[in-house]
Amino acid sequence: MRKIVISFVALFVVAGMASFTIPAGALAVAQGQDQGQNNDNLTRVLIAFDKPVGPPEHALVRAHGGKIKYSYSIVNAVAALLPAGAIEGLSHNPHVASLDLDDAVYAADAELDNSWGVKRIGAGTVHTGSAETGAANKGTGVKIGIIDSGVNYLHPDLNDNFDPANLGYDFYYYDYDPMDVYGHGTHVAGTACAEDNDNGVKDGSGKPLYGVVGVAPACKLYSLRVLNENGVGYWSDIIAAVEWSTGATMQIENVFTGDILTVQGVKMDVINLSLGRDRDPGSTVRQAFDNAEAKGVVIAAAAGNSGTLSGKGKNVIYPAKFASVIAVGATDSGDKRASFSSTGPEVELAAPGVSVYSTWNDNTSYSNPQPVCDAFGNCYKYGSGTSMASPHVAGVAALVIATGVNDTNNNKRINDEVRKVMNDTAQDLGSAGRDFQFGYGLVSAAAAVARSLALWP
Repeated sequence: MRKIVISFVALFVVAGMASFTIPAGALAVAQGQDQGQNNDNLTRVLIAFDKPVGPPEHALVRAHGGKIKYSYSIVNAVAALLPAGAIEGLSHNPHVASLDLDDAVYAADAELDNSWGVKRIGAGTVHTGSAETGAANKGTGVKIGIIDSGVNYLHPDLNDNFDPANLGYDFYYYDYDPMDVYGHGTHVAGTACAEDNDNGVKDGSGKPLYGVVGVAPACKLYSLRVLNENGVGYWSDIIAAVEWSTGATMQIENVFTGDILTVQGVKMDVINLSLGRDRDPGSTVRQAFDNAEAKGVVIAAAAGNSGTLSGKGKNVIYPAKFASVIAVGATDSGDKRASFSSTGPEVELAAPGVSVYSTWNDNTSYSNPQPVCDAFGNCYKYGSGTSMASPHVAGVAALVIATGVNDTNNNKRINDEVRKVMNDTAQDLGSAGRDFQFGYGLVSAAAAVARSLALWP
């Protein structure tokens, strides 16, 4: 059942964690009952090995009383439920490279008040075409995976961008129905890829009531659910979703039933993660993202909502903090840093993230403002946070990919070229050059597409 959450956590300050070490007080975090995924006082952990995982590694974990949740191929690791008393002994096994807490992760939004983002970054010019941006470009067919609370794939501004034969996957309940249960993922998906279907209705002041257009309105959407009804998930499920996004064939153990499931992933061009946490999740999580990036996936993630008024802190959250991920900060309609937007050397790009109007899953919300819905129950909502900024960048990446990017450096992938084009064409804000608040600057769909066409006509 859906829960209505009134308050939302924007800052999570907890102690760091070293390999082989579960920090004092952390066990209680991992041991709470969560949709049946924890039982018998077991602790969620990520166990990395010195070689690819196979039957001997599985047997080792089970010999210590562990239950294996995921056996990954993107990293030499498993996600498991392990008795607290077995952690120390297993961590010292010579074949165990690291053992980290499978920490909780949160959706990265911080609601404000009452849209404008797609227009501000010049995406409309790309959609219609111009002398600089070439023929009309809506990101047709570019695959974007939304790793979040699910997506309302029935929403009329999103449904045509889904393949009904493959909507994605629900890593929370282990099924092929990744429907949104929170609203957050639907909002993110709408910013990235809401259809250009002229579904808009405006109020007396000219503000939209119903209908939005995303940055890449003809992309191909996939919903990868990793967050629950409260906007909370775990790194183990996120790693699995990232692995799915590389096109891997996955073996998953359903912890509810014990069934072994074979799940076929789809290679994504872009994935968006508007979620995270400030505690370092360890080398296993980092390597999963690094390996996905090495396989050619563009990864955009929310920088976090831990910013200070001075904008001088170093508070970017994970996974945005990883070098393989594009950390996206939030700006307002005046091109100022949103006061909540995290800052630090990892910030790479900025995008609109205040009062962004987008799709929503139903007629209720965990926080104000509440959604507005048409006569058919199709809903929209204003939202603010770096969660709302990140999908702007994901959408721009899709538009750039749709131009036809060449593998200039011959490394058998183009995501690095796409990333460089977006960085090189960003509108510089704040201090000259890259800075802690805006990175390279405000992402520009029009300038990035124009540059791509100039480089690869």
